[in-house]
Amino acid sequence: DISSGINAEYGVFPNLYVTVESFLYSTCGEALIPIFLLAPRLRVFCDTVQEIEPLTRERAVVTVNHQDSGDAPTMMSIVTYFKIAHTSTWIMDRMFKWTQFGVPCQWHRDFFSQEGSKEAVVKQIRNHYSTTYWERGHKWVIFFPEGGFLKNRGASARRWAEANGLPPLYKCCTPRATAFTNIVQALRGEVRAVPGTVDHVVDVTLGFKGPSILDVNDVIKGTYRDKEVYVNFRTYKMSDVPTDEKELEQWLYDRYEEKERMLERFETTGEFTENSTFTLLDLPKGRLIGNVIFWYILAFFLFDLYRCVLGNLWRFASGFVL
Repeated sequence: DISSGINAEYGVFPNLYVTVESFLYSTCGEALIPIFLLAPRLRVFCDTVQEIEPLTRERAVVTVNHQDSGDAPTMMSIVTYFKIAHTSTWIMDRMFKWTQFGVPCQWHRDFFSQEGSKEAVVKQIRNHYSTTYWERGHKWVIFFPEGGFLKNRGASARRWAEANGLPPLYKCCTPRATAFTNIVQALRGEVRAVPGTVDHVVDVTLGFKGPSILDVNDVIKGTYRDKEVYVNFRTYKMSDVPTDEKELEQWLYDRYEEKERMLERFETTGEFTENSTFTLLDLPKGRLIGNVIFWYILAFFLFDLYRCVLGNLWRFASGFVL
């Protein structure tokens, strides 16, 4: 685990470390957006932008429906637009831990879910979000409570819902409430004392125009052109969210039943609510392309450095053997 060593105490200059790491993390994420969104002309439209913008400077738990792999770069574009990539933290499956984006996420101290018993997972979540989250000054905690893509989990989620007395959902999956309830309780300080409070829960609904949803593989291959993604935000004050664990689980299930109705309405009318007013996110293309250039230049110098070091080591080893 990369973060277990260097990130433990952040070295002699902790503030400098966090500043540099935040810069590299945000530019790395922004460097991916031109590849995923700008090149194939994928456009993101957001509802209630004016209402959500002030909340980007506050701490919040952010839940997002998960239809396919294109949901993550869509959320990346949103945090880039609001300039909060460096203060956002993600929850993702451990399978992504050593991918090209998983490695910088380790440095950023994002949370990777581990295999194990429910009690072990709960302990990991509570330890992480009652300590690390506050130490790094993070704001938004972004995750997908459904625990997988709609196309993969839809049928099994409906069977589980029916077996537990919940209505089956077809436009989204019945969420896995364990992570949500424990994150909320940890961030509220119900597990241990923490130096602050979390202000809101932000529920994000993603909808795609057309018969198909957004898949990263198709974006990379260029088979999607001029695709439109529509985003709705609903905000709730943390003081209005239940504190009892069972009531908190039911609260999340109720939000997803509402999300189901919103997505059904979106498919037929193109709106999530009666008063939907969408704004096209005008991403800073110059800055995004500049970040791509920055990382290409950095990669070139690092490659040249590694080549020089390995070459000298090879020559030294060859001379020693001879």
